[in-house]
Amino acid sequence: MNQRERAAYNAGLRAAIHAARTGAITMETAPGSTDVRKQAAVAALYAFAESAEALALASKPDPTHEEP
Repeated sequence: MNQRERAAYNAGLRAAIHAARTGAITMETAPGSTDVRKQAAVAALYAFAESAEALALASKPDPTHEEP
């Protein structure tokens, strides 16, 4: 994967994380947010955002791993 592809991937990942957090905050602050299903959805969105951060690619490739 070249530098541009890596940057595009990370940009898309950041957009997905931002969308998940925005959705979670919107649901949290909406009326009726005490509903158990809404609370579960909020927790799932936050968990997705946190775990997706681990999928970000480093700006420089790992020197111990050679690409074919």
